[in-house]
Amino acid sequence: MFRYLWTHRAFGAVLLTLFAAGLYMKPIAAWSGLALLLFLRLTKVHSFLLIYDLTDRAARKHVRTLMTKRAHMLSPDEYGNVCEENWDKHLNTFIKKTLLPEFERRKIDHLLTKDPKQSAARLRTRINRIIDRYQPAEQAGEFDETMTGSEFELYCRNILQDAGWHAALTPGSGDQGADIIAEKESRRVVIQCKFYNGTVGNRAVQEAYAAAAFQDAPYAVVVTNSVFTRSAHQLAHKNGVLLMHHTDLPRLELMVSSGAGAR
Repeated sequence: MFRYLWTHRAFGAVLLTLFAAGLYMKPIAAWSGLALLLFLRLTKVHSFLLIYDLTDRAARKHVRTLMTKRAHMLSPDEYGNVCEENWDKHLNTFIKKTLLPEFERRKIDHLLTKDPKQSAARLRTRINRIIDRYQPAEQAGEFDETMTGSEFELYCRNILQDAGWHAALTPGSGDQGADIIAEKESRRVVIQCKFYNGTVGNRAVQEAYAAAAFQDAPYAVVVTNSVFTRSAHQLAHKNGVLLMHHTDLPRLELMVSSGAGAR
């Protein structure tokens, strides 16, 4: 309760003013501040403030995962279209599985049942604001060995965009193995990203080849932070799949221009 009031300036300023006035002027001001606290504690106002506080804390705790998920789900497809429905569904699941149990434990979940759709929309808006607050500028950034596979895909997409490609992350299902679809001028490239500690083998090559065929793309690429096995190189050479280290992505146009990665 006090933590929420402290982090929200309007309430904090009122209480600090009242208590300071009570100390130096009249005790009645301090009692007024205490009465305000009791009012918030004994009415729905406190419960709503607690809901928002718990939502903010959960969003900040999981902000790295949430911002990565949002980047994937709100990434334009190869036609430039953005579908917000999947992201809203994901946030609804986050609210149901992460926030609601805590609301139930605090016995404040009943405040959301009167108009559940509107309540969910308000919480989604609040979570999106937290993500916006922590969202870094849209740039490739620095490579990080602790990043997740999804963050590696986002990192690779940003590099391609910086290099002038129109690069779109796929939604992760129904893409037949494609992680990124990149287009520049008349070239359409399907890219599979593999963030591994070990070596990347034949399966990645097979998946990239199949994904390119499914997406009607003449170029298939596997990009990794690691190294490829000898058999993966042999299979890629035979099937026209380009194998790359992520540091070579800025030179993708030059490489496909030379015929590399053409099926």
